[in-house]
Amino acid sequence: MEKIVVLDLDGTLLRKDKTVSQYTIDILLKFKEKNNKILFATARPPRDAYKYVPEILRNNPIICYNGACIFDGKQILYKKQMTKQDTLEIMKIAQKFRYNQISIEIDDTLYSNFDTIEFFGNSPNQVVDLEEMEFEKAYKVIICSKIPIKQELLEILPTTCKGIITDDGTLCQIMNCESSKWMSIKSIIEKIGVKTENVIAFGDDYNDFDMIKNAGIGVAMGNAEESIKKIASIVTDTNNNDGVAKYIEKNVL
Repeated sequence: MEKIVVLDLDGTLLRKDKTVSQYTIDILLKFKEKNNKILFATARPPRDAYKYVPEILRNNPIICYNGACIFDGKQILYKKQMTKQDTLEIMKIAQKFRYNQISIEIDDTLYSNFDTIEFFGNSPNQVVDLEEMEFEKAYKVIICSKIPIKQELLEILPTTCKGIITDDGTLCQIMNCESSKWMSIKSIIEKIGVKTENVIAFGDDYNDFDMIKNAGIGVAMGNAEESIKKIASIVTDTNNNDGVAKYIEKNVL
């Protein structure tokens, strides 16, 4: 019976140093050899996702921007974007809360009104005047803050958008309200005819909540947020200790 394993990247498949062990790679290849499928699901943009997924596994679809699009090589299989009007409204809302460091993801390029190295490391970005920039649609708005972002902000977003606060409260990721990792997963499994009960999803953070809750088997990492562990079917070992591979080897292969 064909199964699909869905893998979040940071804190799940990737170890703390952003690498994947050879043991984990070997287990995933064995899983795929048995006529199963692998799907990656990350908050990262395509440029980063493909950088961190091991080369031998890059021929699998990748859900990016928390579900706002699905890439399969250079082909876009699915996308949900925000309008420029909504994007500018989100920026105004953020500024009311005095969150002035903002980034926008447009066509696999990060545009920001500040130098993002403190939040995103050396990931390239273009520093511009976001309010004057010409664009039609955006995949994601990211509000960055050194102090925890207030939940109240999420309650006054445009009705066509939704947000999630991650990374210990320092990031608020806002997308089209119809986008999520689980919605993207559903679009794939419906297309290829795989039942929900045959989906095994692995994650660790708040943006994995819907796929952990709705998958046939939701697996929380040992290092996952407590709220993720509570709704998971099972908790495996940590990302640094090959929790993904250990679960698949013991329970699936």
